[in-house]
Amino acid sequence: MKEGRAELKFALPVSMRHELLESCAAHIAPDLNGDSLAPWLPELSPFQGAPPVGYRVSSLYLDDACLDGYAQRLDDLRIRNRLRIRTYGEPGSKAPVFLEAKRKLANRVIKHRVQVGDTEQWALGDPRQPWVDSVARSKARQRPLAERWVQATRSKGMGVVCRVAYLRETFVEGSSRLTLDHHVSAQAETDPLALRGPCSEPLLPEGWMVLELKYDEQKPAWMRHLVGRLRLASEPVSKFALGIALTLRAHHPGEARRFCPPSIRRHLDHRSAG
Repeated sequence: MKEGRAELKFALPVSMRHELLESCAAHIAPDLNGDSLAPWLPELSPFQGAPPVGYRVSSLYLDDACLDGYAQRLDDLRIRNRLRIRTYGEPGSKAPVFLEAKRKLANRVIKHRVQVGDTEQWALGDPRQPWVDSVARSKARQRPLAERWVQATRSKGMGVVCRVAYLRETFVEGSSRLTLDHHVSAQAETDPLALRGPCSEPLLPEGWMVLELKYDEQKPAWMRHLVGRLRLASEPVSKFALGIALTLRAHHPGEARRFCPPSIRRHLDHRSAG
């Protein structure tokens, strides 16, 4: 049995959304836990097919003072580790908070996540390290994972470095998932209580989105058909790396170009040449 889940990513024009979803509509369904995203995605209206359903996702990413985690991404290490704090919804609304640890192994990802209460409880935590007190709010069977997460921040001297936010359409078929991320943006951030809020730096050009395909063992037939029919080629799309490159490392523009997905880079080069 393969370790972790496979994740394939693609940067695509939003104009491909209808054709993309139409090609696999018989196999996937919107996540029943999602909310309507139509008010925040007016550029998709009039909707061809069902209106968008999903979540507003906000993640606080952690790294050390030297940005060693970011350096791992720059060096394109085959095995990389990432810690983040994730929540959902609009600022001011009540939502669960998760401590997440991701381990990247080539094109497979091992992810552990533990719910540690909700956004209202998080806001009352230690303004420097609210995750320490949050461990007590995790379920007993998951507490060891939460404790290891906190220990990792201590041993590596990690703190919050940036926030990434986007609107995610989510479709499911069993354990397989297709997601479309819109309005992906980032903000340099050091306040661990600032779970949500506006992000000033777009990570993708206007009119672009990120497609992610996730599955366990074998790629479902409908995914193979989708990739083949639309001639899609997976490519690295790191929201964490782009977020750091365009905020904390903006004075090194070559890094932002390096992390720009190849399909977008070709589009921008073609447009500038024209």
